[in-house]
Amino acid sequence: MFLHIGNSRVIPLEEIVGIFDLELQRNPVTLQFLESFPAEKEIQDNREANNSFIVTRKKVFYSPISPLTLQRRVKKNQI
Repeated sequence: MFLHIGNSRVIPLEEIVGIFDLELQRNPVTLQFLESFPAEKEIQDNREANNSFIVTRKKVFYSPISPLTLQRRVKKNQI
């Protein structure tokens, strides 16, 4: 199964480690973690339009969809 994260992008559910609110990026520890993926990070051009970030085994994806909506989609796909 796949999760649609917006902007015509999908991620395999088995690759997802976590879905987080972009507000967590204000935390220095979270920011340091996200910066540890410099070559692997996929960033949408307009960061103000993003509401969440999805951590997978290899990449970090930014999404305009809220974390709550993404989590609901994951639950819906697992049924």
